[in-house]
Amino acid sequence: MNRVANQVKASGISEESPWITVNSFSRWSYKELPEEKWIELLQWCVQDGKVTPVIVGAAGEYQKAERLKAACPDNVVNLTGETTLIELAGVLSLSRLHIGADSAAPHIAAAVGTPTVIIYSPSSWEDWAPIGEQHRVVLPDRDCAPCRQKGCADMERSRCLEELDVEKIKKEVREALGTS
Repeated sequence: MNRVANQVKASGISEESPWITVNSFSRWSYKELPEEKWIELLQWCVQDGKVTPVIVGAAGEYQKAERLKAACPDNVVNLTGETTLIELAGVLSLSRLHIGADSAAPHIAAAVGTPTVIIYSPSSWEDWAPIGEQHRVVLPDRDCAPCRQKGCADMERSRCLEELDVEKIKKEVREALGTS
């Protein structure tokens, strides 16, 4: 855990200010919110939520994370590709909250005791969401979700996520952080 604590400190994350982890990526693009929605959420976290978002993910997602960071205020940290899986678990365990797409990172966060806000669709949250009051799900407003399909009409993207209002995510984050 010392290596993880040192890694967090070296990345510029202040131990005094609250920080959260964010993983906007999934192995399957049809499970991802559009980039502009993540940017809106990250900007809100910094400005209104008063937390430092720390983007985590696999090395192959580094450029995507850099685009998110570049579009946001200075205090967004990118640890994407900087941790092993065990180190990622350590970082997630130190985080106040984890916000993520339906992927492995939110499940690791839940396993180490970190509260989560997970954005589901088209897969079923009822089948996959971590159990417990500290784990929240955000669902699209479309009746077709969860469809259990690989995107809409073989497009490899999901309209329900493209149409999802970021305010729904912010509401769950506020409640999870106790700032509502």
